[in-house]
Amino acid sequence: MSLKKYPAFLNLENRNVLIIGAGNACLEKLFGLDGTGAKIHVISLFAKKEVQEYLEAHSEILYEERIVKESDFLNRDLIFLATSDSKTNLEFKKIAKKNGVWINAVDDPKTCDFYSASLINLGPVQFSISTDGKFAGISSTLRKLFEEILPEENNDLFETIYSMRNKLKTILPNTAERRAALKEIISDIDKKYFHK
Repeated sequence: MSLKKYPAFLNLENRNVLIIGAGNACLEKLFGLDGTGAKIHVISLFAKKEVQEYLEAHSEILYEERIVKESDFLNRDLIFLATSDSKTNLEFKKIAKKNGVWINAVDDPKTCDFYSASLINLGPVQFSISTDGKFAGISSTLRKLFEEILPEENNDLFETIYSMRNKLKTILPNTAERRAALKEIISDIDKKYFHK
């Protein structure tokens, strides 16, 4: 029986994140880290053209074209291994463990301390889908399905609902009254649109 994982959304603002490797897996991680405010450092012997273009467009990301050294693991908050080499991943994991750093090895779940998830953003609402690193294709397909069901234009609606809830905190500071008002609003919508 495998243990269940604890889902969490990490605040990576000003956190020191290292990505080793600069191919497709690196590009995927860069897209995922975009907008998080993380301090990203990429080290690789070479970078794929698309990664080079991304790095050129994001000058705040430090890129070094060289061999990884053990000292590169110091003072990191998270490390992503985008190497596609299990043996190298295991060696790097030992170094990371020695330095108390959590590591994610792309497509190598046995080497991971945590798994990345497919993320759906709907304004102030976010949810993620994970397969514990075993089948990223399913996560990606489900993410696309949710994006079709809940298109981006709904973001404004979610922002409005979020704003209304915050205003209600001022209008109705009493938690019980506020909860009752929100239940009434939801009940009215339910009756009007779903139980005609």
